[in-house]
Amino acid sequence: MTSISNKALACIGIRLGGVSIRPRDTSDHDIERVLLRGAAEMRRDGRLASLLFSWIHVHADHVIVEKLRKLVRSAEDEDQALGVSALAAYAASQGRHKWKKLIRRQSPKACLFTGRSASSAIRLKGAEPWAEEQGILIARGSLRIRPADILAPNELARLSLQYRNRLLFGASWRADIITAIQQGAATATEVMKRVGCSYEPAHRVRREYLIASES
Repeated sequence: MTSISNKALACIGIRLGGVSIRPRDTSDHDIERVLLRGAAEMRRDGRLASLLFSWIHVHADHVIVEKLRKLVRSAEDEDQALGVSALAAYAASQGRHKWKKLIRRQSPKACLFTGRSASSAIRLKGAEPWAEEQGILIARGSLRIRPADILAPNELARLSLQYRNRLLFGASWRADIITAIQQGAATATEVMKRVGCSYEPAHRVRREYLIASES
């Protein structure tokens, strides 16, 4: 499909034929980092785009928006920024208002998909209004949103400790810090490096987790 591995996509809950995932596999594939990689690569791959937009349709509430925004800013990659903006515009149009923080309105307008056929399709079919109002051009009907292609929350929770902790603690840095500790991060510094948060919450939440574990 693309250079992003099918295994990485399957580990965040995308159904792909012939890909078998075990719970321990998901520890190597962070949700936001997979989304960020996919956001850039989907500009050249319509099938990948449809899968990622379908994933957002099902799981947008369980993404740590602040973490994804931090990754976008650190990467300084225009393809990633545009792809994430498009995903965010869709999420916001579905009532997930926290995603508005990730929208970077394009001026002049930018076509999400590369290639001449994408521009021709927009001229022929018109643009998706929820994206166009953010300056992002996507031909109407070019995205196939299919929740059936995505694991349901209860299915993904059985597979992914990271996702399960977000259901328990909310889509927050705390959830991912606890996940890192449960996966073997032994110090606050290691937690910080694994999660991508600052030292203070890594140290504080780790201390609180250890206190609770000893009680």
